[in-house]
Amino acid sequence: MKPYFDAETACLNSQSLLLPLIEMAMQRGVNSHQILKGSKLFYDDLIKSQKMLSFTQLNTVIENTIQLLPSDGLSFLLGQHWLFNQTNYSGQALLNCKNLMQMSRVVCLKQFSLCPLVFFIPYRCDSHTHYVFNLAIAMPPPKVSEFYFEMIAAKMNALCKWRFDFTNKILVKFPFSAPKHLEQYYAHLAVQYQFEHPYFCISIPNELLRVSQTTATPIMHHYYLQQANSTFEPVGFIQYVSKQLIKSPKCSSDAIAHSLNISSATLKRKLKHHNTSLQTLKDALAKQHAVINITERGYSNEQTALQLNFSDLTNFRRTFKRWTGMTPSQLRSTVALNT
Repeated sequence: MKPYFDAETACLNSQSLLLPLIEMAMQRGVNSHQILKGSKLFYDDLIKSQKMLSFTQLNTVIENTIQLLPSDGLSFLLGQHWLFNQTNYSGQALLNCKNLMQMSRVVCLKQFSLCPLVFFIPYRCDSHTHYVFNLAIAMPPPKVSEFYFEMIAAKMNALCKWRFDFTNKILVKFPFSAPKHLEQYYAHLAVQYQFEHPYFCISIPNELLRVSQTTATPIMHHYYLQQANSTFEPVGFIQYVSKQLIKSPKCSSDAIAHSLNISSATLKRKLKHHNTSLQTLKDALAKQHAVINITERGYSNEQTALQLNFSDLTNFRRTFKRWTGMTPSQLRSTVALNT
Protein backbone atom coordinates (compact mmCIF):
# COMPACT_ATOMS: atom_id res chain seq x y z
CA MET A 1 0.00 0.00 0.00
CA LYS A 2 1.30 3.49 -0.90
CA PRO A 3 2.49 5.61 2.05
CA TYR A 4 0.67 8.65 0.66
CA PHE A 5 -2.65 9.55 -0.98
CA ASP A 6 -3.30 12.29 -3.51
CA ALA A 7 -6.09 14.77 -4.21
CA GLU A 8 -8.13 12.30 -6.25
CA THR A 9 -7.95 9.37 -3.81
CA ALA A 10 -11.36 8.67 -2.26
CA CYS A 11 -10.16 7.97 1.29
CA LEU A 12 -11.67 10.76 3.43
CA ASN A 13 -14.56 9.92 5.74
CA SER A 14 -17.74 11.71 4.68
CA GLN A 15 -19.38 11.02 8.07
CA SER A 16 -17.02 13.31 9.95
CA LEU A 17 -16.13 15.82 7.23
CA LEU A 18 -18.97 16.25 4.78
CA LEU A 19 -22.33 15.19 6.20
CA PRO A 20 -22.24 17.65 9.14
CA LEU A 21 -21.47 20.48 6.70
CA ILE A 22 -24.36 19.50 4.40
CA GLU A 23 -26.77 19.21 7.34
CA MET A 24 -25.80 22.67 8.62
CA ALA A 25 -26.30 24.17 5.16
CA MET A 26 -29.69 22.46 4.81
CA GLN A 27 -30.75 23.89 8.18
CA ARG A 28 -30.08 27.31 6.65
CA GLY A 29 -32.38 26.60 3.70
CA VAL A 30 -29.78 25.47 1.15
CA ASN A 31 -30.67 22.42 -0.95
CA SER A 32 -28.22 19.50 -0.75
CA HIS A 33 -27.99 19.44 -4.57
CA GLN A 34 -26.66 23.01 -4.51
CA ILE A 35 -24.00 22.13 -1.95
CA LEU A 36 -22.91 19.00 -3.85
CA LYS A 37 -22.99 20.54 -7.33
CA GLY A 38 -19.98 19.52 -9.41
CA SER A 39 -18.63 17.07 -6.80
CA LYS A 40 -20.09 13.87 -8.34
CA LEU A 41 -21.49 13.09 -4.89
CA PHE A 42 -25.14 12.43 -4.04
CA TYR A 43 -26.81 13.02 -0.71
CA ASP A 44 -28.68 9.69 -0.71
CA ASP A 45 -25.40 7.80 -1.17
CA LEU A 46 -23.77 9.74 1.65
CA ILE A 47 -26.44 8.95 4.23
CA LYS A 48 -26.86 5.29 3.31
CA SER A 49 -23.27 4.08 3.48
CA GLN A 50 -19.77 4.82 4.75
CA LYS A 51 -19.08 6.86 1.63
CA MET A 52 -15.49 7.95 1.12
CA LEU A 53 -14.59 11.10 -0.78
CA SER A 54 -11.51 12.74 -2.24
CA PHE A 55 -9.87 16.02 -1.28
CA THR A 56 -10.88 17.43 -4.67
CA GLN A 57 -14.53 16.57 -4.00
CA LEU A 58 -14.35 18.08 -0.52
CA ASN A 59 -12.86 21.30 -1.92
CA THR A 60 -15.70 21.53 -4.48
CA VAL A 61 -18.34 21.23 -1.73
CA ILE A 62 -16.61 23.81 0.44
CA GLU A 63 -16.32 26.23 -2.50
CA ASN A 64 -20.07 25.83 -3.06
CA THR A 65 -20.71 26.42 0.65
CA ILE A 66 -18.63 29.60 0.69
CA GLN A 67 -20.55 30.96 -2.32
CA LEU A 68 -23.97 30.04 -0.95
CA LEU A 69 -23.37 30.93 2.71
CA PRO A 70 -20.42 33.35 2.72
CA SER A 71 -20.81 34.72 6.26
CA ASP A 72 -22.47 31.96 8.27
CA GLY A 73 -19.41 30.73 10.15
CA LEU A 74 -19.85 27.12 9.06
CA SER A 75 -16.08 26.59 9.24
CA PHE A 76 -16.16 27.34 12.98
CA LEU A 77 -19.26 25.22 13.58
CA LEU A 78 -17.72 22.31 11.67
CA GLY A 79 -14.59 22.52 13.84
CA GLN A 80 -16.68 22.42 17.01
CA HIS A 81 -18.75 19.52 15.67
CA TRP A 82 -15.59 17.54 14.89
CA LEU A 83 -14.35 17.77 18.47
CA PHE A 84 -17.56 16.66 20.11
CA ASN A 85 -18.06 13.71 17.77
CA GLN A 86 -14.76 11.87 18.17
CA THR A 87 -16.12 8.36 18.70
CA ASN A 88 -13.37 6.31 17.02
CA TYR A 89 -10.37 4.88 18.84
CA SER A 90 -7.99 7.66 17.74
CA GLY A 91 -10.43 10.36 18.85
CA GLN A 92 -10.92 8.79 22.26
CA ALA A 93 -7.16 8.37 22.65
CA LEU A 94 -6.82 12.11 21.92
CA LEU A 95 -9.50 13.19 24.40
CA ASN A 96 -8.00 11.04 27.15
CA CYS A 97 -4.50 12.53 26.84
CA LYS A 98 -3.14 14.00 30.06
CA ASN A 99 -2.08 17.33 28.52
CA LEU A 100 -1.61 19.26 25.27
CA MET A 101 1.90 17.93 24.76
CA GLN A 102 0.60 14.37 24.71
CA MET A 103 -2.29 15.45 22.47
CA SER A 104 0.13 16.86 19.88
CA ARG A 105 1.97 13.53 19.82
CA VAL A 106 -1.27 11.61 19.29
CA VAL A 107 -2.28 13.91 16.43
CA CYS A 108 1.09 13.27 14.75
CA LEU A 109 0.80 9.54 15.32
CA LYS A 110 -2.83 9.21 14.17
CA GLN A 111 -3.01 12.13 11.76
CA PHE A 112 -4.93 10.32 9.03
CA SER A 113 -7.73 9.48 11.48
CA LEU A 114 -7.76 12.85 13.25
CA CYS A 115 -6.55 15.56 10.90
CA PRO A 116 -5.76 14.31 7.36
CA LEU A 117 -6.08 17.71 5.65
CA VAL A 118 -3.13 19.41 7.35
CA PHE A 119 0.11 18.65 9.16
CA PHE A 120 2.00 20.81 11.63
CA ILE A 121 5.65 21.47 12.39
CA PRO A 122 6.37 22.46 16.03
CA TYR A 123 9.02 25.13 16.69
CA ARG A 124 9.92 25.35 20.37
CA CYS A 125 11.22 28.71 21.57
CA ASP A 126 12.07 30.11 25.02
CA SER A 127 8.52 31.05 26.05
CA HIS A 128 6.21 29.48 23.45
CA THR A 129 5.91 26.56 21.10
CA HIS A 130 4.69 27.60 17.65
CA TYR A 131 2.76 24.99 15.68
CA VAL A 132 2.99 25.93 11.99
CA PHE A 133 0.29 24.25 9.87
CA ASN A 134 0.61 23.30 6.21
CA LEU A 135 -1.91 21.79 3.78
CA ALA A 136 -1.16 18.06 3.56
CA ILE A 137 -2.75 16.84 0.33
CA ALA A 138 -2.88 19.62 -2.29
CA MET A 139 -3.11 23.41 -2.43
CA PRO A 140 -6.80 24.39 -2.64
CA PRO A 141 -8.13 27.80 -3.70
CA PRO A 142 -7.32 30.57 -1.16
CA LYS A 143 -10.88 30.85 0.22
CA VAL A 144 -11.00 27.10 0.80
CA SER A 145 -7.66 27.28 2.64
CA GLU A 146 -9.13 30.02 4.83
CA PHE A 147 -12.09 27.76 5.58
CA TYR A 148 -9.77 24.94 6.68
CA PHE A 149 -7.67 27.24 8.87
CA GLU A 150 -10.79 28.67 10.53
CA MET A 151 -12.00 25.12 11.16
CA ILE A 152 -8.68 24.17 12.82
CA ALA A 153 -8.77 27.32 14.98
CA ALA A 154 -12.28 26.35 16.09
CA LYS A 155 -11.10 22.83 16.96
CA MET A 156 -8.29 24.23 19.09
CA ASN A 157 -10.59 26.78 20.72
CA ALA A 158 -13.22 24.15 21.61
CA LEU A 159 -10.61 21.68 22.86
CA CYS A 160 -8.92 24.16 25.19
CA LYS A 161 -12.23 25.61 26.40
CA TRP A 162 -13.68 22.16 27.13
CA ARG A 163 -10.63 20.46 28.60
CA PHE A 164 -8.32 23.19 29.93
CA ASP A 165 -10.04 26.59 30.26
CA PHE A 166 -7.08 28.72 29.12
CA THR A 167 -8.17 29.76 25.65
CA ASN A 168 -7.28 33.44 26.13
CA LYS A 169 -3.57 32.56 26.45
CA ILE A 170 -3.38 30.93 23.00
CA LEU A 171 -2.62 32.98 19.88
CA VAL A 172 -3.76 31.94 16.40
CA LYS A 173 -2.05 33.68 13.47
CA PHE A 174 -3.90 33.60 10.15
CA PRO A 175 -2.11 34.04 6.77
CA PHE A 176 -4.78 36.31 5.28
CA SER A 177 -6.38 39.71 5.83
CA ALA A 178 -9.23 40.18 8.29
CA PRO A 179 -12.33 38.75 6.55
CA LYS A 180 -15.68 40.44 6.07
CA HIS A 181 -17.36 37.95 8.41
CA LEU A 182 -15.26 39.08 11.38
CA GLU A 183 -18.30 38.84 13.66
CA GLN A 184 -17.98 35.05 13.38
CA TYR A 185 -14.51 35.29 14.94
CA TYR A 186 -15.97 37.27 17.85
CA ALA A 187 -18.73 34.70 18.28
CA HIS A 188 -16.72 31.49 18.00
CA LEU A 189 -13.13 32.15 19.10
CA ALA A 190 -12.07 32.85 22.67
CA VAL A 191 -8.42 32.48 21.67
CA GLN A 192 -6.43 35.54 20.64
CA TYR A 193 -5.91 35.93 16.90
CA GLN A 194 -4.03 38.03 14.36
CA PHE A 195 -4.21 38.37 10.58
CA GLU A 196 -1.73 38.86 7.71
CA HIS A 197 0.88 36.53 9.21
CA PRO A 198 3.33 34.81 6.81
CA TYR A 199 1.79 31.39 7.62
CA PHE A 200 -0.94 29.76 9.71
CA CYS A 201 0.32 29.19 13.23
CA ILE A 202 -0.97 28.40 16.73
CA SER A 203 1.32 29.69 19.49
CA ILE A 204 1.01 28.19 22.98
CA PRO A 205 2.98 29.19 26.12
CA ASN A 206 5.32 26.34 27.02
CA GLU A 207 4.05 26.10 30.60
CA LEU A 208 0.54 25.34 29.34
CA LEU A 209 1.63 22.33 27.29
CA ARG A 210 1.99 20.20 30.43
CA VAL A 211 -1.05 21.42 32.35
CA SER A 212 -3.04 18.29 33.24
CA GLN A 213 -6.68 17.87 32.38
CA THR A 214 -8.49 16.35 35.34
CA THR A 215 -11.04 14.47 33.20
CA ALA A 216 -8.39 12.37 31.41
CA THR A 217 -8.13 8.67 32.18
CA PRO A 218 -4.60 7.44 31.31
CA ILE A 219 -5.57 3.77 31.27
CA MET A 220 -8.28 4.48 28.69
CA HIS A 221 -5.84 6.60 26.68
CA HIS A 222 -3.45 3.64 26.40
CA TYR A 223 -6.30 1.25 25.59
CA TYR A 224 -7.73 3.41 22.79
CA LEU A 225 -4.28 4.16 21.37
CA GLN A 226 -3.41 0.47 21.35
CA GLN A 227 -6.65 -0.28 19.47
CA ALA A 228 -6.02 2.56 17.00
CA ASN A 229 -2.44 1.53 16.28
CA SER A 230 -3.57 -1.39 14.15
CA THR A 231 -4.74 0.99 11.40
CA PHE A 232 -2.55 1.99 8.46
CA GLU A 233 -1.82 5.74 8.43
CA PRO A 234 -0.93 7.22 5.02
CA VAL A 235 -0.22 10.94 4.61
CA GLY A 236 -1.23 13.44 1.94
CA PHE A 237 0.92 13.81 -1.16
CA ILE A 238 2.25 17.29 -0.30
CA GLN A 239 3.04 16.18 3.24
CA TYR A 240 4.96 13.15 1.97
CA VAL A 241 7.13 15.33 -0.27
CA SER A 242 7.54 17.94 2.48
CA LYS A 243 8.72 15.28 4.94
CA GLN A 244 11.52 14.37 2.52
CA LEU A 245 12.49 18.06 2.32
CA ILE A 246 12.42 18.47 6.09
CA LYS A 247 14.83 15.54 6.44
CA SER A 248 17.04 16.84 3.64
CA PRO A 249 16.35 20.47 2.55
CA LYS A 250 18.54 20.11 -0.54
CA CYS A 251 16.87 16.87 -1.60
CA SER A 252 16.66 16.67 -5.39
CA SER A 253 13.58 15.92 -7.46
CA ASP A 254 15.32 12.71 -8.60
CA ALA A 255 15.70 11.51 -5.00
CA ILE A 256 12.07 12.29 -4.10
CA ALA A 257 10.82 10.70 -7.32
CA HIS A 258 12.86 7.58 -6.52
CA SER A 259 11.25 7.35 -3.04
CA LEU A 260 7.84 7.52 -4.75
CA ASN A 261 8.88 4.98 -7.38
CA ILE A 262 8.07 7.40 -10.20
CA SER A 263 10.11 9.42 -12.69
CA SER A 264 11.16 13.05 -12.10
CA ALA A 265 8.88 14.13 -14.95
CA THR A 266 5.92 12.35 -13.33
CA LEU A 267 6.75 13.97 -9.98
CA LYS A 268 6.75 17.40 -11.62
CA ARG A 269 3.35 16.68 -13.23
CA LYS A 270 1.91 15.41 -9.95
CA LEU A 271 3.09 18.49 -8.08
CA LYS A 272 1.57 20.75 -10.74
CA HIS A 273 -1.70 18.80 -10.53
CA HIS A 274 -1.66 19.47 -6.78
CA ASN A 275 -1.15 23.21 -7.47
CA THR A 276 2.42 23.45 -6.28
CA SER A 277 6.03 22.71 -7.25
CA LEU A 278 9.13 21.37 -5.52
CA GLN A 279 10.64 24.85 -5.29
CA THR A 280 7.40 26.25 -3.82
CA LEU A 281 7.44 23.60 -1.08
CA LYS A 282 11.13 24.21 -0.38
CA ASP A 283 10.49 27.96 -0.13
CA ALA A 284 7.50 27.48 2.19
CA LEU A 285 9.48 25.35 4.65
CA ALA A 286 12.51 27.66 4.56
CA LYS A 287 10.29 30.74 5.00
CA GLN A 288 8.66 29.27 8.10
CA HIS A 289 12.03 28.49 9.63
CA ALA A 290 13.38 31.94 8.79
CA VAL A 291 10.36 33.82 10.18
CA ILE A 292 10.44 31.81 13.42
CA ASN A 293 14.15 32.58 13.83
CA ILE A 294 13.72 36.29 13.10
CA THR A 295 10.51 36.99 15.03
CA GLU A 296 10.43 34.43 17.86
CA ARG A 297 13.99 33.33 18.56
CA GLY A 298 15.61 36.75 18.15
CA TYR A 299 18.18 35.49 15.67
CA SER A 300 20.18 37.95 13.61
CA ASN A 301 20.08 37.94 9.82
CA GLU A 302 23.53 36.37 9.82
CA GLN A 303 22.49 33.55 12.18
CA THR A 304 19.35 32.79 10.17
CA ALA A 305 21.15 32.93 6.83
CA LEU A 306 23.81 30.55 8.13
CA GLN A 307 21.21 28.09 9.47
CA LEU A 308 19.41 28.07 6.11
CA ASN A 309 22.69 27.60 4.20
CA PHE A 310 22.77 31.03 2.53
CA SER A 311 26.37 31.94 1.83
CA ASP A 312 25.52 35.51 0.86
CA LEU A 313 23.65 37.84 3.29
CA THR A 314 22.35 40.09 0.50
CA ASN A 315 20.85 37.09 -1.24
CA PHE A 316 19.19 36.02 2.03
CA ARG A 317 17.58 39.46 2.50
CA ARG A 318 16.39 39.47 -1.12
CA THR A 319 14.97 35.96 -0.81
CA PHE A 320 13.33 36.75 2.54
CA LYS A 321 11.55 39.73 0.98
CA ARG A 322 10.37 37.52 -1.87
CA TRP A 323 8.99 35.05 0.67
CA THR A 324 7.25 37.52 2.98
CA GLY A 325 6.94 40.83 1.11
CA MET A 326 9.14 42.45 3.78
CA THR A 327 12.79 42.63 4.72
CA PRO A 328 13.77 40.96 8.02
CA SER A 329 13.98 44.35 9.77
CA GLN A 330 10.55 45.38 8.45
CA LEU A 331 9.05 42.13 9.74
CA ARG A 332 10.65 42.66 13.15
CA SER A 333 9.08 46.13 13.30
CA THR A 334 5.66 44.81 12.27
CA VAL A 335 5.75 42.07 14.90
CA ALA A 336 6.83 44.57 17.57
CA LEU A 337 3.79 46.75 16.74
CA ASN A 338 1.42 43.77 17.11
CA THR A 339 2.70 42.65 20.51
